[in-house]
Amino acid sequence: MQRGSRSWWYGVGGSVLCCVVLAGCQAAERREDEPGAQRAVATYSRSARVVQDEESLPRLDGPEPTEPVGSAVVQPDPDVNRSALDAQIPDPEPERARLVEMIADAKTDPMLKAYFQRVLERLDANRRPQQVKLSLKECVERALKHSYRIRVPAYDPAIQATRVVEAEAQFDAVYFLNLSSNKQDRPTSSQLQGTLTEARAFDSGVRKLLSTGTQVSVSYAVTRTYTDLVFQTLNPSWFNQFIVELRQPLLRGFGLDFNRAQIELSKIDRQISVETFRRRLQDELFEVERRYWLLKQARIEVVALARLLANFERIDNYFEVRADFDTYDIQRGQVNSRLESRKAQYVERVANVRNQEDALKSLINDSALPLAEDVEIVPIDEFSLDGLALDRLGEVQAALDSRPELREAKLQIEKARVGIGVAKNQALPKADVVFQYKVDGLGGNWDQTFSQLSEARYHEYFVSLQFEWPIGNRGPEAALRRARLQQSQAVVAHAAQIEQIIQEVHQAVRDVQVAYEQIGANLRAAEASQSWLTAIIARQPAKDPANLQVELDAT
Repeated sequence: MQRGSRSWWYGVGGSVLCCVVLAGCQAAERREDEPGAQRAVATYSRSARVVQDEESLPRLDGPEPTEPVGSAVVQPDPDVNRSALDAQIPDPEPERARLVEMIADAKTDPMLKAYFQRVLERLDANRRPQQVKLSLKECVERALKHSYRIRVPAYDPAIQATRVVEAEAQFDAVYFLNLSSNKQDRPTSSQLQGTLTEARAFDSGVRKLLSTGTQVSVSYAVTRTYTDLVFQTLNPSWFNQFIVELRQPLLRGFGLDFNRAQIELSKIDRQISVETFRRRLQDELFEVERRYWLLKQARIEVVALARLLANFERIDNYFEVRADFDTYDIQRGQVNSRLESRKAQYVERVANVRNQEDALKSLINDSALPLAEDVEIVPIDEFSLDGLALDRLGEVQAALDSRPELREAKLQIEKARVGIGVAKNQALPKADVVFQYKVDGLGGNWDQTFSQLSEARYHEYFVSLQFEWPIGNRGPEAALRRARLQQSQAVVAHAAQIEQIIQEVHQAVRDVQVAYEQIGANLRAAEASQSWLTAIIARQPAKDPANLQVELDAT
């Protein structure tokens, strides 16, 4: 009977113990793998003083962090026996095989055999005909290949790359062509004016914006004019021009930095999209891993509750057998109430297994594991109890070097810096120099006018200076102030991101240490309670109501 009591008690501490083991495994998986150098303090100080050339930026200098904590080796409890741990938190698949062997060994003990059969029946009832055994590595690989939640943000860097090309296209040469026809037939009050005028114009050329802000255009224009004016010598007359025009900004709009600012901003946006995708990818893969272990935990909880239910049913049968002798209705009602409560918990745990399977299928999004089909996923990876060498300072430095959200924050600072340069340029007065050079030709037909143009006998020169400055210049100054504030905001956000990452790493390291320390303590607590229950059963062979109540409370 002692062997059977030990089996009944396996479910008591199994659920709590498996939660602790899973927490330790997941916390260990989340830590950064690469070692860090002793540069965390310097990195923190530099990031807080990224941009100090602007007077309006806040000073973020503060006290230096305290001395770093040295490395620590986290080892599992040496008293933790892997076989004992597996017995407390078994998966349904190995538990079925173990129950079959236990049933075969318990032929001489009908009560023990009935207990094992009840547990096996519940596990078999939840077993699906179609099973897929997956390791964590296979789940991650399938998610990388098929997950929509990964593929959707994967388009963002390519989309932003098109914006870079779009910004660079502002310096592409542009060919233009203009055709127009105008006919006027209106009365006139003078014989020096005709009543009918027909004008047809053709204008074609190329213009280009240079990176210095200079606008260059070269064009050829032809105009044919017909009028009924009797004094018109050439009728129709053909007039053509070859035009070269240069427009050079001297203040606003001048310089490589301003004219290439949109290209730089587009490149920064693309880098931000890459870092954002990396962060999204890490989050999705972490969620796949988390759901994998949650599914394993949910399956273990089903076994633990199946054991508890079988033990409650055993005690309930004792009360029912003694119903006509020495048990009261209130005692049987209490037992039935607790039994039905455990059954409700069992149904909930079974549903949780299906929910975790659906969540994992949704993350993997593999056509071989469709959500519409009832496929049982069996996690085959086991918990790892290997020791870990944790260097808190090294983990912090690795996070500061590798976390994509921190690189995003740095790119936002760079983007704000470019924005300040643009705002400064736009706050300047507008002063443009325009130069035009024209070669003219006139004739009775197009051949004559083009021949005259090719001789370059008639020239025109045009130079102008255009100046413009809003009185008060409040709009551009406000835009410049806004750009500086946005840069200050980006610097503060970067410092806040550093603080958050440091806090997350410290908490993750502590979680790993605590989880490892709890494994042995919880296992020993479960084994101690199991021994206590075994001793109670051994000392109370008489199954009277009082002894049954003690056993029920212990369970």
